[in-house]
Amino acid sequence: MSARLLVALNGSPVRGSSVDLLLRAACAGAEEAGGRSEHVYCNELSVRPCQACGPEPTTGYCVFHDDMDRIYELLRDAHAVTVGSPVYFDTVSAQLKLVMDRCNCVTPLVRAPGGGYDLRPLWKRTRHGLFVTACSTGQRHDFAERSVRGFLKWVGAKWEETIVWQHDDADPGSVATRPELLARARAAGRRMIESAPLEA
Repeated sequence: MSARLLVALNGSPVRGSSVDLLLRAACAGAEEAGGRSEHVYCNELSVRPCQACGPEPTTGYCVFHDDMDRIYELLRDAHAVTVGSPVYFDTVSAQLKLVMDRCNCVTPLVRAPGGGYDLRPLWKRTRHGLFVTACSTGQRHDFAERSVRGFLKWVGAKWEETIVWQHDDADPGSVATRPELLARARAAGRRMIESAPLEA
């Protein structure tokens, strides 16, 4: 039996950013607990935007075959999903949003036998979910969190916690000055891997 997997989706375009450091800490915690981690940098993926192709467009996940094929497999096999993004215009980064939108097909809209439409989740909601974010002290993060919480539900995960680094500086990686936040992310990664799958 393979080790439990934590998938970290990194929406920051900057390596070494505060979001990156928080996700690395969560991954480290998962590995300390005997799990595996996959840290995905969304900025480095080749992903086409969702085209809203409608109900039952394909027998697979999506009509497009690009770097999302690997993301679908990782999310399918995940025991826990951690999403990280800076806050841009009250929501997540464009890099992360592309990935999130392309996961629409994980809970597709299908034609119901008696007419009308219904949603059909392809995966049971057994995964643990975490959101980490960084923003200025004058910004709100709750709108971005709402989007991520909806995404987690869509891919079979349950949001459990948000870790926020609100700061006045413009220095990449400044969360390093707050070791307690990095420790909290590390503990969250460890806890999710150690926890049993959620009841579907």
